[in-house]
Amino acid sequence: MKASAIILAAGAGTRMKSKLPKVAHRIMGESLVGYVIAAAQEAVELDKLVAVVGHGREAVIPLVQDDCEVVVQEQQRGTADAVNSCREAFAGVGGSVVVLSGDCPLITPETIKRLVERREETGAAVVVLSMIPDNPFGYGRIVRTTAGEFQRIIEQKDCTPAQAKITECNSGFYCFDASYLFQALEQVSTNNAQGEYYLTDVIEIARHAGRTVEAMVADDSDECLGVNTRVQLAQATKILQRRINERHMLAGVTMTDPEQVWVGPKVRIERDVELLPQTFLLGQTSIGEDSVIGPSSRLTDTQVGVGCVVDETIAIGKVIADGSTCGPREVL
Repeated sequence: MKASAIILAAGAGTRMKSKLPKVAHRIMGESLVGYVIAAAQEAVELDKLVAVVGHGREAVIPLVQDDCEVVVQEQQRGTADAVNSCREAFAGVGGSVVVLSGDCPLITPETIKRLVERREETGAAVVVLSMIPDNPFGYGRIVRTTAGEFQRIIEQKDCTPAQAKITECNSGFYCFDASYLFQALEQVSTNNAQGEYYLTDVIEIARHAGRTVEAMVADDSDECLGVNTRVQLAQATKILQRRINERHMLAGVTMTDPEQVWVGPKVRIERDVELLPQTFLLGQTSIGEDSVIGPSSRLTDTQVGVGCVVDETIAIGKVIADGSTCGPREVL
């Protein structure tokens, strides 16, 4: 299955209180936007992958340029303007295009694939990924008909008391008919309180044109968590830590205390490896069978052979041969 993707990575992220753009912040050695790129690449065969950059582009472009075509949003005038900046890049491109947020590192390939499949099956102009968070306050609500069909998105500030009780919310992820998307963007205006171009306006435009619009509920609302503050960065880190560690444990890796083990998304670990507390494995690290790593070891871009013991060791860009013993308190 083929599709295209646009990753929105132009925002400043002022609530992060940082000189870095928020998508450049890292979780276990990888940037937030890097997680989104990886999810898109794994989900479907991509005809085109475009990253929209803007604020702090000098820090963001190096993170995306090896995987994405880069488009610059010169002024941050809303999400519809960000997507519209890709118009030239998408000239002649049809099929499905997924719009993803570069500050949402928990989105999974499986959900992106389901979103594309839903649009392909229904022929919808757009499929909205919705979610049911623990606390819906602040999110746009998904309003459905009595038959359960998508009707509209209504923002928190515009909700009636009854609508405010709706728990299904807009996640900010979408899959569009690419050709229709750029037609509809021509009709989006700034007639709103913020004076910005909103991508959600395309949904109303599609409905008024008689096109199908659907909402698909995410299996896990955590996937839609955006990182806007350092608190949310810590929350996303903990979720990714558990997700990655569970995958390795189910594949045959032992962790004495998985809450005290941090493994980056690109790390490869063979079966019957034991990871002891306060172990950090980052970058392109690989661990051979029957090795014991830790406690208190940090390995980055390091290849560990079979049957090694790496105790209280820091190694960056090293190769540790089969059967080696390192540490304690060793820096390689």
